Amino acid sequence: MNPYLASVYNACPVFVQNAILTGYSAILDRERYGGRFGEYAALMEKSQWYRRAEIAAYQEERLKEVIRHAYDTVPYYRRLFDDRGLKPSDVKTKADLVKLPLLTKDDIRKNFKELLSSRFALGKLKYGHTSGTTGSPLEVGYDVSIIHATYAALDRQYRWAGCRLEHGEGGDRIAVARGNVIVQLSSRKPPFWRYNRYHNQLLLSSFHMSRENLPHYLQEMKAYGAQVLDGYPSTLYVLAKHLKNNNSHFPLKAVISSSETLYDFQRETIEQSFQCRVYDYYAVAERVVFATECEAHAGHHLAMEYGISEIVDKESNPVPDGTPGRLVGTTLHNLGMPLIRYVTNDMTAIRPGDCPCGRGLQLMDDVTTKAEDTLTLKDGRLIPPSVLTHPFKPLNSIEESQIIQKDYDVIVVKIVRRQDYTDGDTQHLVRELKSRVGEDARIEIEFVEKLPRTAAGKFRWVVSEVPLGI
Repeated sequence: MNPYLASVYNACPVFVQNAILTGYSAILDRERYGGRFGEYAALMEKSQWYRRAEIAAYQEERLKEVIRHAYDTVPYYRRLFDDRGLKPSDVKTKADLVKLPLLTKDDIRKNFKELLSSRFALGKLKYGHTSGTTGSPLEVGYDVSIIHATYAALDRQYRWAGCRLEHGEGGDRIAVARGNVIVQLSSRKPPFWRYNRYHNQLLLSSFHMSRENLPHYLQEMKAYGAQVLDGYPSTLYVLAKHLKNNNSHFPLKAVISSSETLYDFQRETIEQSFQCRVYDYYAVAERVVFATECEAHAGHHLAMEYGISEIVDKESNPVPDGTPGRLVGTTLHNLGMPLIRYVTNDMTAIRPGDCPCGRGLQLMDDVTTKAEDTLTLKDGRLIPPSVLTHPFKPLNSIEESQIIQKDYDVIVVKIVRRQDYTDGDTQHLVRELKSRVGEDARIEIEFVEKLPRTAAGKFRWVVSEVPLGI
């Protein structure tokens, strides 16, 4: 919402806020699901079963159009090609992309206007922002085609999960726990939720989930008849952990997670508590990569119709499948601001081989970490967060935790403890963490009442304040 509408919304009673959210969602629905959405949805329904060569042919056709368009209408790329002595015909395939340099966040900030296509009036483009989890928010321009393609990819993820993301009576009832501030932070009593009746959504505030308030959330989900839960992994885990702590369950059709790393311990607890599978998807706000999880749960299928993904090493060279590196994406549909070889902060690998489900879309490993969330040790070892989950698994006495690397050999563990937490638990954590990062490391345990989240409601479990050694 814009600031004026947000101020009006905050001044209204709850039933009016529900009406505003419902009306606002109906407006957004036309933007997201109108135009070419049906075309993209039909394509993705069909192309998921393409053979790999067919998908590559589609990518090459789209890439040639994007490159020609970028050269003809985007000043930044015209200059880039001319300076390198390249013609659009020199970049026809994924393999040809190495002829171009990587595009960084700083490049976009410094050349924002020159990266916009002259084919589009500035007022006709949409503008989005990354959440700035790393402290460096970024603005990106979109034309409507990439918006439609994005929601077609999301719709396919819901269908893979056996759910119906539709408005009206045809859609499943969905409880949503994301980062929108839909309840004023000063609120101290229920309701900590609002309704988007157009999309059959119960919108749960992620900012009021205390031990005292969580029973109210689950009671409302039950009264609403929620069939699907969609949210950030950390928020979903809070709800699931509350159920587990109370030896309770809340059966659902599926849980949809995204926007943060989903750790194994979170997935396990969420699936146990809600008695269904978690379907995790990965997407970046720059809209160059979208990857979704199918019923086989063998990795994330890259939406190869949506963009071209590369994995590169620290010298920016592509690496073989199975080798981890930085994720780089090239748009196939955003002609308003075509990002070509945009380097994300995320690290992953392309999985060799095919998925048991039979789909031809490449598999990507879980994005186990952002680059700044990997521990870099004094001896040069890189420790991903997934390795650090194991010491915490047997400790039901911990409500929440966060790991912060202050120096190469100094690690602070912040803990929200439960009443049954003991000194033995502290000894266990220190011992097990040292066995993974080294006996010389200083492990400091700090007890807190609450762990910080960003303004968008996101949470980082591991935060490294030292330079990444890659």
